Amino acid sequence: MGRNTPKHKGRNGEIRNVKRNVADNYISFSFRYFEDSDIPPASSLQTWDSDDTLLDILRALVHLSKCDITQLQSSKRITLYGKFPPKSLNDFPPPTGLSKDENWGTLRNIGGQRARIAGFLKDNIFYIVYLDKEHKFYKSNH
Repeated sequence: MGRNTPKHKGRNGEIRNVKRNVADNYISFSFRYFEDSDIPPASSLQTWDSDDTLLDILRALVHLSKCDITQLQSSKRITLYGKFPPKSLNDFPPPTGLSKDENWGTLRNIGGQRARIAGFLKDNIFYIVYLDKEHKFYKSNH
């Protein structure tokens, strides 16, 4: 059993490991690979702050972290595309040092209809890479 396995004190005072429910598949967020840039098409935190939408990001991440990943996919709040989208569908360059083979996707309804957060999902962690104010990461016809 790993160090991060939750423990529970039993009736007899003994400490035992608590099994995690497989159905609890909640999403967490990481800014480890975040590109805080205003080089188009990306937007920086500073830009979102000056547009009064930075708080929208925070509120959305708080809400999304309380939802099961399957629930987020069925409600289309998160869309996963698989590999990094080709140039025909995407104005963003592949980030240096990251694999194009990760499970890339976007978080929707972040401060407006068009705004997205682009990144990739690994295990239950969504690594935020780009802030996409104009929906240029995986462009659609609508």
